[in-house]
Amino acid sequence: MYIQKNIDLPKVFLHIGLGFCSLLLYHVGAQGEPYSLALAYAAQTAGLTPIVIVIAFLFSALIWGNSETLLLCFCQSALLIGVFFLQKKVLPAPWRKFNLLPMLSLSFCLGGFIAFAPFEAYTLPLSLVLDAIVQKIFLSAGIFLLSACFSVALKALLRKLLKCRLHNDEIVFSALLFLLCGFGFCRIFSVNAYLGIAFFILFVFSYVTKDAYVLLCAFLLSLPPFFIARYSVAKFFTFGAITCFLVPSGKLITICGFLCVFFTFGCFDGLYALPTSFLIQSVLSAVLPCLLFILFPTSILKAIENKLVFYREKHLNRIAINRNRFAVGEKLYELSAVFREIECTFSALGSNEAEQGAKEYIRGCVIEEVCKNCSHHRLCQQKNVQADLDVLVDIGCLKGRTSLLDMPKSLANECIQQSFILNAVNNQLHDYRRYMTDSENAASGRDLLANQAQGISEILKNLALEQSQPLRIYTDKERALNAALLNVGIVCSEVLVYGEENDLTLSLITYGNADVKKISQVASHILETNIMISEKLNLSDNKFCCILRKKPYFDAAFGVATTKKANAVASGDTHSILKIDERTFMVALSDGMGSGEYARRISESTISLLESFYRAKMPSALVLSTINKLLSFSKEETFACVDIAIVNLDDGNADIVKIGSPYGFILTGGTVKVLEGSSLPLGILDSIHPDTSGYRLAENDVLLFLSDGITDAFGSTADLYEALKCVPIRNPQQLVDELLRQAIDRYGGEAKDDMTAIAVRLFKSLDVI
Repeated sequence: MYIQKNIDLPKVFLHIGLGFCSLLLYHVGAQGEPYSLALAYAAQTAGLTPIVIVIAFLFSALIWGNSETLLLCFCQSALLIGVFFLQKKVLPAPWRKFNLLPMLSLSFCLGGFIAFAPFEAYTLPLSLVLDAIVQKIFLSAGIFLLSACFSVALKALLRKLLKCRLHNDEIVFSALLFLLCGFGFCRIFSVNAYLGIAFFILFVFSYVTKDAYVLLCAFLLSLPPFFIARYSVAKFFTFGAITCFLVPSGKLITICGFLCVFFTFGCFDGLYALPTSFLIQSVLSAVLPCLLFILFPTSILKAIENKLVFYREKHLNRIAINRNRFAVGEKLYELSAVFREIECTFSALGSNEAEQGAKEYIRGCVIEEVCKNCSHHRLCQQKNVQADLDVLVDIGCLKGRTSLLDMPKSLANECIQQSFILNAVNNQLHDYRRYMTDSENAASGRDLLANQAQGISEILKNLALEQSQPLRIYTDKERALNAALLNVGIVCSEVLVYGEENDLTLSLITYGNADVKKISQVASHILETNIMISEKLNLSDNKFCCILRKKPYFDAAFGVATTKKANAVASGDTHSILKIDERTFMVALSDGMGSGEYARRISESTISLLESFYRAKMPSALVLSTINKLLSFSKEETFACVDIAIVNLDDGNADIVKIGSPYGFILTGGTVKVLEGSSLPLGILDSIHPDTSGYRLAENDVLLFLSDGITDAFGSTADLYEALKCVPIRNPQQLVDELLRQAIDRYGGEAKDDMTAIAVRLFKSLDVI
């Protein structure tokens, strides 16, 4: 069997490029000073294999050095390669980050250069006189410093180039690396060859940046030919200015303007008086890069330009975020005050004035219809019989109708038209009942609106308080996290850590196919808490934002088993498992009255309301009160038995509400805890008093809700209790399936009612720190 290994072409070209840079660095000095050693050290610290660099270093000595230089370079190369394999294969991982062995090997190599390398002292400016050994010591110290600079530059170029903004030191050290390579290129090939490459770089840089940095680039590119051949820096600066000015107009105009300036300078510099060979080289150094720039794909240039523009943008500006949060919080608080005023207004409108007014109206109608035409009217007024009439009206309002038995004794003794009085009161009571029904419905509607206004006010106020808090800055954590992610190969242009100390949120901008699992692992280690990916937002094809939050201590597994009554059209049982937020979920079971389609509608309506209100984080008491009023508005009998549990995954705290429902259970280890309630179902009375209890669930605890179809099948709580002790609870789905099977068996193999069982088991989240 043949195993074909995929070749990583980008890595191959990278090492070839570094080897070529090593060749160029060997020729920075006139006597083969070992500048390449600094690049070899940088490759080791950047996690690359320095073998190609060392081979290029040895090749340079073989071609351009003498026997002594070759022998010294061979020893230096062997030392570098040996130390590389020793560090990679033998040295423990914690010690590698200190780079002690590469620094020691570099020091020994430079020591060999000082002691054994053939070297003639350079003539120094300002009449300074230093012998060869002293100059070699200074050169070695400079190369040692360059190794640190090249290390920073190489890491930045490999990990951040065209991905995010480089720091100032990374830009300076990268420019220094390319500058020294430019010196070597001028020495190996020629100044004209260097100029051709420099002009092409200038064109590309001008096109993708289109700003004044082009002038700085032109200045840096002019330094190698200036020091090697005294090529004018002013010329290069002019080329940079003209390309910067013309590049927004397009490639062709830029090239034409550049060539005009180039040949104009040639007229003043005597370019056309040079021998033909030199003239051709000079002209080609300008024409070839122009042709190459014209033919270079515009799509690639645009892609580079978009990357540069995009990574300059800031997506996590703290000042803007905090100002927006404060503005939103202030507006939410104002809206909260509006709804609070609405609640106060509706509450103030609720009184018994309508009832008192209706009673006074009934009394007035009776007096007008019966008493004023009676001959004893004045006598009754003198004896204050009117108070007894008020009592009769009150009794009639309570009972709905009056009779002789309801008439007060004093009124019966004095009134000579008792039957007419009773008849008039009863006639008015018919209209009174209709009027009071409308008044009660209006009052219930006002109460409902007042409750909703109160709930919305509470939600808005909580949001206002949350949004008004400015983001706390954790700069030290952000730096540590950025460095740790960079060490594992994940580049982040922006990192933001905010929130409270025990509930931090992390947002970061990263690139490519970054491993989100690795991001969460590194973040968990740095922040010393378990972090998970909450959201991943794509910003472009190769750039995205990750939002990470604290992972809850617990996770949950659910099991649901349900069946409808035999021969029924639909089940009256409805259940819901709702994720309220990343740390809280709701489990609800609603059993509508009876079975069939009508019961299903009641149950589904109850569950839908519960989901909507709890998702909006409305207070529980208001949720239940509102649903109860909505169900009681129906002209038909509509009520539902409800089990609700709100579970916090951080600490296992569970708020359990039971309204008219049968027993529930908490199964923990080998024990069974019974949950019971005495509240009437939703929709029966205008007001409810639900049984609410708080429990703390531990790892592997199971919360079990059952509809009455299952509890009635077992007959008694004791039988159900014994059955639960024999059922395995590790798998919640297996638990509810077994309970449903046993319940159907107890019914004789046929479901005699709608039956539903819901089980929730908490378990510890994976990778919890």
